Amino acid sequence: MSRKDWYEQALEPLGAWWANFILRRPEFENKYLILKNELTALNAIGAWVAYYVPARHVFDESSKQFTGYFNTIAGNDPNADPPMTYTFSLPSGAPADVAPGIEKFIRDIRREVVALTNYSKADGEALGFEPTAPANILPSDVKPSIHLFASAHDYGVSIVVAGRNGVNTWDVYVTRKGGVRTKYATCEGKAADITITPTTPGDAEQVQIDVQMRKNNANYGQPSDPAFVTANP
Repeated sequence: MSRKDWYEQALEPLGAWWANFILRRPEFENKYLILKNELTALNAIGAWVAYYVPARHVFDESSKQFTGYFNTIAGNDPNADPPMTYTFSLPSGAPADVAPGIEKFIRDIRREVVALTNYSKADGEALGFEPTAPANILPSDVKPSIHLFASAHDYGVSIVVAGRNGVNTWDVYVTRKGGVRTKYATCEGKAADITITPTTPGDAEQVQIDVQMRKNNANYGQPSDPAFVTANP
């Protein structure tokens, strides 16, 4: 079964789509003249997407750095290691801004191209204008990623799980300092909140967390990479 749409919506696939389109466009500009007439605008969009897709991750990483910085200093552990200094800066070399509405712009171009009598489906596949069949993903290759957010008190921790490949249930494993990896909770959906029972009530405690997805009463895919969080009293 093919996908319902040809245009990517997720961040990384969108960047890959535009990189391919910019690379292949010159091969077809004489056959489909709109690709030549809109050359300047298309190249500007390609440069903008190529810069801002990876740059978007800077904000994600900066958010994690700032959360760790704030929770360490605002927490209840005077013996905690000094937090990393957080940074908020984009990579150098930002391209000029482009007009809003990139998706509508490229959809209009695609509509004109495929309406031409000399349009070839093979050309469309090369340009990314045709839906593609989804890749067959082996369950053993599926590996979720997690983001952890500690609440300011009551030892609460929020867990957000991405890359679940449609799986709804996952087990939470907690590893304490000097301890062993232990199943702690079973959760459902994209995100869930858990409460860490402290080793020493009243003290903040740093723990390591990872998740294992479950499907049909069996483990599904690989465990996520572990992440650390400090649970606050």
